[in-house]
Amino acid sequence: MTNLVNNYFELFGLKPLFSVNKQELDTAYRQLQQVNHPDRFVNESSDVQRRAVQQTAQNTEAYQSLKSPVLRACHLLALAGSDFSLGSYTVSDINLLMQQMEYREQLADIKEHGDFENLTQFADKVDSLIVDTVGKISCLFGQGVENNTDNDFTELKNNICELQFLNKLIVDLNEVEEYLLLEQ
Repeated sequence: MTNLVNNYFELFGLKPLFSVNKQELDTAYRQLQQVNHPDRFVNESSDVQRRAVQQTAQNTEAYQSLKSPVLRACHLLALAGSDFSLGSYTVSDINLLMQQMEYREQLADIKEHGDFENLTQFADKVDSLIVDTVGKISCLFGQGVENNTDNDFTELKNNICELQFLNKLIVDLNEVEEYLLLEQ
């Protein structure tokens, strides 16, 4: 059985980089789950069984974190010693905040007018923004977080928040699409 660790990259034997090979991550996760699965320890003491359950839970949490660009970026910041919580962080980029408000208004207008064509174009735009934002985050992490200044961390944090917003916007886009399909 593996030991509980704080570094999810270390747990999976991966380098602590923002760009993660999904196939390597998936393979490492499956291997860990096979080694640590609680069913393998049914004849062991309750202490060993409890540890297996804890390890399996950590494996799953680590896998979900490294699979998500937003959570992976947060984990890398934590490893670099930057205290960052998405829920309590206030974005300092006023242009980003204004852009988010504009996107929300556009989506509300699309829904109100039942405009499938604009919905598709808007979804393509958001997909492109996600790719761009992931690229910015990757570039900032590519410079090495150990060399980042507080300003770099602010830019990273703002970009992470932007990516989280865009991911939520995709969910909302899908809900609007379902709504519009039901209204036809």
